[in-house]
Amino acid sequence: MAPLCPLDGLARPRHCGGFAEVLHAFDVALPDLDIDRITRYALQLDAATAKRLGWVLEQLGIESPPLSELPIKGYRKLDPSGPNSGSHNGRWMIRENLPGLVAA
Repeated sequence: MAPLCPLDGLARPRHCGGFAEVLHAFDVALPDLDIDRITRYALQLDAATAKRLGWVLEQLGIESPPLSELPIKGYRKLDPSGPNSGSHNGRWMIRENLPGLVAA
């Protein structure tokens, strides 16, 4: 079983080496992640973290429809410790505020 630090890093990336490290951790841990379990855990945290998880999983080619349907008011920053800039992703209600990230 993979550690939950990648998921915890979606809420507080500065405690896990920054958002780039969190994304890398998901990429490395993906083969060992129990997607259903990590999704249930994210839903217990908060809607913003769950939306970030859905965005990350989608980037890694994993579909997570229940997370995209989760209601949330307003856009949340993808990197909560990052700048208040970037494109708005309406599917995830995420402001894609990562350096070098180009909207599709």
